[in-house]
Amino acid sequence: MWPFKGGGNFAYACTRVKAKKRFLLSRDTYSRMLVMDVHEIGRFLGETQYREEMTKYASRYSGANLVEVAITRNLARTYSDILSFTTGHLREMVGDYLKRWDTFNVKTVLRGKTTGVGEEDVMDTFVPAGSFSESYLRTLVQLGSIQELMDALSKEPSLGITPELVREVVDTGRLAQLEDHLDKSMYYDLLKIIEETNLPDQLLRQFVRREIDVTNLKVLLKLKAERIPEDKILKYLIPGGLEYGMDKLKALAQAEGLSAIMEELEKSSMYEVIKGAVEKFKADQKLSDITIAIDKALIGTSEKFAHFYPLSVLPIVNYMIRKKVEVDNIRIIARGKESALSNAVMEDLLVV
Repeated sequence: MWPFKGGGNFAYACTRVKAKKRFLLSRDTYSRMLVMDVHEIGRFLGETQYREEMTKYASRYSGANLVEVAITRNLARTYSDILSFTTGHLREMVGDYLKRWDTFNVKTVLRGKTTGVGEEDVMDTFVPAGSFSESYLRTLVQLGSIQELMDALSKEPSLGITPELVREVVDTGRLAQLEDHLDKSMYYDLLKIIEETNLPDQLLRQFVRREIDVTNLKVLLKLKAERIPEDKILKYLIPGGLEYGMDKLKALAQAEGLSAIMEELEKSSMYEVIKGAVEKFKADQKLSDITIAIDKALIGTSEKFAHFYPLSVLPIVNYMIRKKVEVDNIRIIARGKESALSNAVMEDLLVV
């Protein structure tokens, strides 16, 4: 159907993923979970596709901690399973997309090391679905000092960590500059790797650029609301977006308040999806509705692409995104129950 470089088992892999998609939790299931307590949520998850992980970690964790560890490890197992049954160029594309979890795992190790979190607790929250194996990540966790850890990470070509970044982390313990570098490098490398040899590949690249747009918009909204200076905001913005290039982002960072961003959102291709949230913000100045609406718009884009090209990498990426959203939603409910948040507040935070 498409002239894929290196081929790949597209029909088989997409069929396998379609079968997995049937097990995603429905909107009604989230509604039922909202009226459960944390222990009831745990028992419920123990009867679903999360059964294996809930059983495995029940002896070490309980309550919301058990739920979070189990769903995170299930996410890792799901992604690894998908990568295992893909071949050829399809496997390359899926693997490239999953390299974002290298960034996530490195951040997890660094945060654990700088805050004194126990080694096992750090390792239980890994999602080893990228190019870094779980055994390699384990060796990083077991390094004795932040200097040793940064020295080891600086030897990884894919991370591109400079001596200046090493000194920043070692001398100050601050991770913001390094994490910003890792995020930018991840997207830069992904855009560089995706070859536009056919239409689905072009659409995957377009989707990644939309993902960059969404990431940048959420950063802008958050930092402008906190009245962070323009020069500091610009450090956190990622080049390569589809609708929002760096010039436009710089103008939005320079603008006073959030009104310029709202006006820009009203001109965007996603406006019909987020219109209700933008109008609601004008009344209550609540940003969470807009950020959730932007995330939903991105998921809608992946759904549309997957529907139009059912035998490509796009349905697989769409499923991986939806699986991550499911894990995030469960985490929100479990942690919300633990913190005694109202059902209405938790429901507003869910992406469904």
